[in-house]
Amino acid sequence: MNHEILEANISDIPDLCQMMKDFYAIDLYPFDEKITTDNFVKFINNDHYGQCFKIVFEGQIAGYIILAKYFSFEFGGEILFLDELFIKPEFQGKSLGKKALEFVKDYSVKNNFKIVLLEIENHNEKAKKLYENYGFQNHKRSLMILKN
Repeated sequence: MNHEILEANISDIPDLCQMMKDFYAIDLYPFDEKITTDNFVKFINNDHYGQCFKIVFEGQIAGYIILAKYFSFEFGGEILFLDELFIKPEFQGKSLGKKALEFVKDYSVKNNFKIVLLEIENHNEKAKKLYENYGFQNHKRSLMILKN
């Protein structure tokens, strides 16, 4: 398979924004291009937050991965949050999701993260199966949010 997972840079932002817009449209999430562009600039320019990677297949950007870093006493230190993993529909079925998860696992081990967390839409059975096959397990807690 001819694929690479490379660190995203500022020149990738238009492609990343379009993919994120497509990703968010699946579940009718709001999307603001200016805010997203500004957030990508901030995120890419500061590894304190985490890192963004582009998935390249046969020379084309096929998807992206966003890994956010944070600290948890419960889990023993720095943990990695797989905030987003998106593969464009035309590139799905080429094992890029599996390759992305292998990359995330290797990245987490290499960088001494204690665990990798992610959230998933309850209706996304295909993704859930991929994550479970890779060893992710349901946690006994539910995610809650407070919007300001």
